[in-house]
Amino acid sequence: ASTHRAMRLQRRINEEGAETREQVEALIDEAVAKLEASNAATTPIVGLRYELQNILAPEILYSFETFNGVDRAIPSAAYASEEVELETDDDDKFRSTLMNDYESVQSQLSSGDVFSSSASSSAHVRSPLPYLNLKKDALETVSSAKGWLGNVETNEEKKAETEEPTADSFGYYPDNADDDVNAAIRHYQMINMVKSVLIREKMGFSVLSLKSTVPGAGRGVFVDGTAVAGSLVTFFPGDIWPKEYLSNAAFSTSIFKDDNNFQLSIRYDDILIDSRKAAYTVLNDVKSNPWAVGHIVNHPPRDVVPNCRTVAINFTEKMGLEASGLDRYVPNTYAKEPMLTGPKALDRDMVTMHGFGLVTARDVTNEELFYDYRLSPGNGPYPDWYHPIDEESLKNRW
Repeated sequence: ASTHRAMRLQRRINEEGAETREQVEALIDEAVAKLEASNAATTPIVGLRYELQNILAPEILYSFETFNGVDRAIPSAAYASEEVELETDDDDKFRSTLMNDYESVQSQLSSGDVFSSSASSSAHVRSPLPYLNLKKDALETVSSAKGWLGNVETNEEKKAETEEPTADSFGYYPDNADDDVNAAIRHYQMINMVKSVLIREKMGFSVLSLKSTVPGAGRGVFVDGTAVAGSLVTFFPGDIWPKEYLSNAAFSTSIFKDDNNFQLSIRYDDILIDSRKAAYTVLNDVKSNPWAVGHIVNHPPRDVVPNCRTVAINFTEKMGLEASGLDRYVPNTYAKEPMLTGPKALDRDMVTMHGFGLVTARDVTNEELFYDYRLSPGNGPYPDWYHPIDEESLKNRW
């Protein structure tokens, strides 16, 4: 998928116009032929993983450079711990950005193409309608809080008339906080949505955390725009535990016994990512990766096929992240530094941080992301909402 993605993006640079189905299928054949010529089928798994990192590295760099450019466009005052009065020009930029996006969403919702696509949605390709409606509500909520919508009554205001506290389109419960806290939350949500628009304009897509389309699932993560198959779409934030510290069963059980939200993830090389204390949205200047929301991507409901899958990420010295100041977007820290004699000693490149992410398994346009949690069958009965996706893969993993 990553090879196919790179070839598609290169053609888009060289050609104009939308892709036809025939062009996409031709590139699939070309990508397969390229892999066969490289003897991928007989290459050791270690070699394939190394080549995958080489494919991912420029994509990671491009996304980090985009984040950096977007951050430069956001005034530093916007990141204050409390809502602040922004300069008029800055406030006007935010308003213009979001109101233009709001008009675009309304136009898409009124388009016959959107409604016809919903009728043909399947377990593999989902309708964009749920996301577009959520996004419309989210834009109305933020814009109304800022006084940009005049007297328009939003869906959130209509819900507020009921007695039961309900989550808004962001998955947030405004009834559980006072006015000052809610004003600050709306301010941060505004920044997130502006960032998403600016990133999408540069990369063709971004991601947003909104209320999940799965009942009772809380928040979910959505692709805003189109991410072609093989695109890196999220990072998992949190502490990294190298393999060598996990061999002691008593220690591991004491540290990792509570994972009610299923936010402990393990890589193919048994490096563990602990996202249990990670924020759902990171806005400060130290760790400001807007895609560090992999830990709140949901397992798919029974009628949905996963549209993304996990991938191990190695942030290496040769990527030059520290020298370029882009290391601020690495959303991880080591809980304990890797031992010099541990598995890290076998890495071909100097790894400065191990990480984890999600890549799309197909083209994903304006829809919620889902990946197979592959929960261990040895940890007691499964939660009611969980169902195995691939029994064979589950056996191989555990």
